[in-house]
Amino acid sequence: MSLLAILLALLVERYLGSLEELRRFEWVAAFADWVRSRLPATGEKWTQALPVLAAAFLAPLIGVALLGWLLWEVWGLFYFLFALFVLVYSLGPKDLEAQVEAFVDARERDDRDSAEWYAAELVDSGRPDVAPADLLLETIFVQAHERLFGVLFWFLLLGPAGALGYRLVVVLEARFGGEQSGFGDSVRRLHGLLAWLPARLVALGYALSGSFVEAMHYWRDEAAKWPSISRGVLVASGFGALRIEPGTTEPGSEEETARVREAMSLVRRTLLVWLAILALFVIAGWSH
Repeated sequence: MSLLAILLALLVERYLGSLEELRRFEWVAAFADWVRSRLPATGEKWTQALPVLAAAFLAPLIGVALLGWLLWEVWGLFYFLFALFVLVYSLGPKDLEAQVEAFVDARERDDRDSAEWYAAELVDSGRPDVAPADLLLETIFVQAHERLFGVLFWFLLLGPAGALGYRLVVVLEARFGGEQSGFGDSVRRLHGLLAWLPARLVALGYALSGSFVEAMHYWRDEAAKWPSISRGVLVASGFGALRIEPGTTEPGSEEETARVREAMSLVRRTLLVWLAILALFVIAGWSH
């Protein structure tokens, strides 16, 4: 059932156009702010903010889990449709492939202004000028995990509550992770905890979908250079899988466009690797 739900969600994501307007997560930050106003964390230690984070993070997930259980008790088809809806809602919220395709198309049309705008939107840099080439590639490697693979991993592990849970922690990290406070620190730690395993499985997928030796080499030697180790693992393995030396891509060049296209192709191949492995587990389960 999980494999079917994932396949349907990917089809919806690909062929029903942008769902960004339907994926509104302002309520997450608003709810977290409301909880913080009712349960203020004392001190600057992240452990002191854990009750606040738990209340803000777990309450929606408990509601989703209970609703899913009730629907399963009524009829399994209701639960499946509910799980599919939650999974589709939890992806994104923006379509990474559509953003990359828009950037590549603008580059190929020699529309510099549009290409710069799409690049700035893709990396969320807040700048109207084009992002550095390495930052574009890094964004693709990392956001593929944040928008897709991390959600799929937790959906497979914990169902719809897991998918929504990863999306919520990504939203909370984006909203509060920059705070130098106990709550900000606790959000960063939770995101790092939930991203630890799926990030490494994605990095392994990059390696299997590209140059395995180079990906492993970069992973071992370069990943620790990033403040977030999971981000470093994703970026280092991605560059290694494509045999790209960081700092060698000229912004605005044809080589940059080609490498951005290669990075997105690597993500697609990694998704196919994941789906193939999941299908093998399903077939093995049916054979027993």
